[in-house]
Amino acid sequence: MTYNNPFSDKFFSQGHRTLTQGTFIFGGTLFLLAILIIAYPMLIAYFIAGVILLVGTVVLTLGWKLWQVRDNISHMDYRETPVSFNRRTIYFRWHV
Repeated sequence: MTYNNPFSDKFFSQGHRTLTQGTFIFGGTLFLLAILIIAYPMLIAYFIAGVILLVGTVVLTLGWKLWQVRDNISHMDYRETPVSFNRRTIYFRWHV
């Protein structure tokens, strides 16, 4: 019953072609990576060292930004905020 099919054969053939090409590219990339790792075992150590270096840099940058935020918050030490209750104004002081 092909007359009730809302999708054309071109849609399925294009999807199949894209899936096949993606599988070949992914498989070829994994194969070349495996050859590089077998040929150069130190490559694994370089990858791990690079990841550790990247994570360390990100953590240090995040710590520095948090330090700056803490310093900016601590400079707002005596800020007065008026609050009105029944025609009387009360001032609260925030100690940070």
